[in-house]
Amino acid sequence: MSLELGFLEAYARIRVADLMRDADNERLVRLAMGPGRSVRAQIADWLLAVAERVEGRPRGSIVRAQA
Repeated sequence: MSLELGFLEAYARIRVADLMRDADNERLVRLAMGPGRSVRAQIADWLLAVAERVEGRPRGSIVRAQA
């Protein structure tokens, strides 16, 4: 039983280390990209592009987003 507990503890430590490394990498990517447009502005742009596509006059941005 102690072998199983030791394995579980080691696995938990390894998994937490992996998750922390992933979080650090994501943070570094966000820092490297710099300040971008707000989420609200991105959603508004996406909704406008969808509305224009539904009306039959798509913009180029929605085509790039799908690619």
